[in-house]
Amino acid sequence: MKLIVGLGNPGSQYKFTRHNAGFLAVDEIAKKLNVNFKSSKFNGEIAKSDDIILGKPSTFMNKSGLFVSQVANFYKIHPDDIMIIHDEKDLDLGKSVIKVGGSGGSHNGVIDVITQLGSRDFKRLKIGINSPERKGELKNFVLGNFTATEFTILQEVIQKAAEASVLFGFTDILTIMNKYNVKK
Repeated sequence: MKLIVGLGNPGSQYKFTRHNAGFLAVDEIAKKLNVNFKSSKFNGEIAKSDDIILGKPSTFMNKSGLFVSQVANFYKIHPDDIMIIHDEKDLDLGKSVIKVGGSGGSHNGVIDVITQLGSRDFKRLKIGINSPERKGELKNFVLGNFTATEFTILQEVIQKAAEASVLFGFTDILTIMNKYNVKK
């Protein structure tokens, strides 16, 4: 069993913000797998297929690790079988990168996942949100909504991210990385 969790903030006011790119991606994965999210006892929502559990924490971004660790512990999922999908401020909009391990950088949601799991050995699918429109404080940028043009670009990336994530259920990560970590 694999666990794929999209990071984001709960609430309709955050639905289309840059920080919710992970939620938008797992929503698309759920469509591809033909599964629906349901409330759970794990501080979030889950959707299950035969091979994959999808998750969206109901905690705010900086406390995402609680949900991830609860689901992983309950289903006995090793960090190596977890993929976290999140926004990446240092990656240009229109790009995504799959990575194994590493630090959380300045992403507090990822840092909390590392802390709560006690491991960095999970996979990450980073969705670029950096834009020439970026001005002012980082907090205001990541909590701001995508422009219409940005959202169109994001949709293409989310489609690619969803395809890669579905493969995570039954394909080794190096094969997925070789296919999807292509510089254009």
